[in-house]
Amino acid sequence: MTQRVLVTGAQGFLGRYLTAQLLEADDDTEVLGLGRTHQLVDTFTHSVNWGPSQLRAPLTEQLRQVIDSSRYHYTSLNIGRQSELTALLGDFQPHRVFHLASGLRDAPADHLFRTNVEGTITLIEAVREAGIAHPLLVLGSTGFLYGRIASEELPIREETVPAPIDLYGVSKLAAEQAARILTVRYGIPAIWARIFNLVGPGQEERHFCGRMTGLAAAISAGILPPSIEVEPLTTTRDFFDVRDAARALDLLARRGAPGCIYNVGSGVESAVDDVFRQILCLAGLDGRVEVEQKAPRPADIPRYFADIGKLRALGFAPAHPLSRSLADLLEYYNGPVAGAARLTTPREHRPRIFASVEADSSHRYPVEIAAGLLQQLPERLTGLFPVARMVVLTDACVLERYGSSLLDGLRARGVEAAPVLLPPGERSKSAEQYLTLIEQLHALQFDRRALLINLGGGIVSDVGGFVAATYLRGVAYVNVPTTLLAQLDAAIGGKVGVNMPWAKNFVGAFAHPKAVFTDPIVLKTLPTRELCAGVAEALKVGIIGDPDLFELLESESEAVRRGQDAALMGEVIARASKGKIALLAPDPYEHNLRRALNLGHTFGHALEVQTGYDRLLHGEAVGFGLAVAAAVARRRGLCSRTTVERISHALHSYGLPPRVSRGDLMATCDRLEAIRLVRGRRLNYVLPREIGRVEIVAELEEAEIPQALEDIERHPLIGECVVRP
Repeated sequence: MTQRVLVTGAQGFLGRYLTAQLLEADDDTEVLGLGRTHQLVDTFTHSVNWGPSQLRAPLTEQLRQVIDSSRYHYTSLNIGRQSELTALLGDFQPHRVFHLASGLRDAPADHLFRTNVEGTITLIEAVREAGIAHPLLVLGSTGFLYGRIASEELPIREETVPAPIDLYGVSKLAAEQAARILTVRYGIPAIWARIFNLVGPGQEERHFCGRMTGLAAAISAGILPPSIEVEPLTTTRDFFDVRDAARALDLLARRGAPGCIYNVGSGVESAVDDVFRQILCLAGLDGRVEVEQKAPRPADIPRYFADIGKLRALGFAPAHPLSRSLADLLEYYNGPVAGAARLTTPREHRPRIFASVEADSSHRYPVEIAAGLLQQLPERLTGLFPVARMVVLTDACVLERYGSSLLDGLRARGVEAAPVLLPPGERSKSAEQYLTLIEQLHALQFDRRALLINLGGGIVSDVGGFVAATYLRGVAYVNVPTTLLAQLDAAIGGKVGVNMPWAKNFVGAFAHPKAVFTDPIVLKTLPTRELCAGVAEALKVGIIGDPDLFELLESESEAVRRGQDAALMGEVIARASKGKIALLAPDPYEHNLRRALNLGHTFGHALEVQTGYDRLLHGEAVGFGLAVAAAVARRRGLCSRTTVERISHALHSYGLPPRVSRGDLMATCDRLEAIRLVRGRRLNYVLPREIGRVEIVAELEEAEIPQALEDIERHPLIGECVVRP
């Protein structure tokens, strides 16, 4: 009889190997995999690194063959959608369900509890409501939920009372407890598998063995310098081959006792220092690598390994010693990963990009990026906004270069169009200029049915948006940004306002535009300094959550500095814009002050105030802020030296940070009090953990930023940005 098996998290690391185990062990097994992403036929869902390049982790040949099996099917489904899950269970009628879908350890708390706890509850409720014979549930959990264990209580037995040390462990324990209550209530058979530290080809690099083996392979291949940063290697762990873990889960489903908890591990205590040395030895690097120690992780556990007596009693014995697991993992990097990196095709830049920002349930506005869009703008605007009057807010230089032809095109289509000029420079972003613009619009008889077109850089977008937000209690406006900084940042998001002598953007509002039209061709005439200042905002987005964008800016720095390749610049703008839009989506009006988008801006804004708004471009100040954030993170042990060096090299390749006197930099530290005022008496400082991931800390010690400035001054590449008298 065919055994139907459902696997959640089927495209994850363990899910892939479990699926292969199930299909190879029994020719009568049919597997339905579930996951949040669309089906991936060649890769895992996570990424790995091959030297400086990041790519989606390739599948091994064994795992790739699973995709081709007629007995394997995959469905993209968010397990939180109970009605859809119930219908799927009713159709498939599984005999066994392996629940492996899980939030990651460093995910935000709401995501952890939604995925780990609510997801488990939803699955059990769907099984009950599907009206099918109850399948056996094998619920994947983690050995990490035991917490710190006294040495005399090792190895860890299933009877050990869990004492989680972080929210990840709490969420997994809560999921177990909720599942136990519901499965008993509904009479659904269930087994819990507490899985220890998995190792094997394709594992994620947030885990020690994957990260260290990937670095060792790249160093051995000559594509990274012979230097590795590690946390203190004083702990022990229970490292367990992922293929053995898949066999163990299969065995639990066949022979395990419902209602029981099983430790799934090797039962062997391995010193992490020994594992690290073994990796170096396997890679031929023993004694050839400089090892730098960074700060330990908070809440780390000194000793950790499992008693697997209950699992052994079912007939289980590990087949892969750790030495073989590490050798296979190294071969994975030297083979599939290196091969996939060589085959990576050059980036193709999109000719036209559309996106949209959802300001609230009633207002979504388009963001369009295309070369030549400015020439089409009169037709586009009159088609989208059939109004009789439009005013173009711009400066004298942009009016001569682009504004006059836009006005002529609008007038040719019967629109009463007029220009209003804003003097160039950050000093124009003032309350006085704001009131002057209000008076000019009134003199032009601009009414609530008219449209304001902000044509220019970030200052035009900020001031024009604030004018639109307040004139006659709000009028429609669109942004047509003409600088890189405005195109990828200022024109999007609806944060508008003016500066005050004591703080930047102190008076303002949230007022979203009706549309944003971006033409990368206009960047061909932009000075290099302006282009590089804009890149600082793109680097920020890359550090927050888009490693591919950061790598693009690293590899194409010369072309980006020139600004002549419209397709390349459009791609940079699109990626940075979409990154910002994704971060805006949950909170378009910034009710939550702890915003990742403030990376580089906390110090940067204070620096602009200190230098009087006229000595630095906004992006230059942000660039300095990025360097400060990286230096603070490094001192705190939040990020590696490699991450700091990548950020420093990227900044340097765009002429950042700018040269600023040490006196102004130290005085800037005193101006952070104004930032606290805006943010509820807290700095909420954003710090990089790695390229693509940041952490927000509520506060910094008084000495941390001055110490970071000292570190920047000593840096061999960017140290000249700190100018001593």
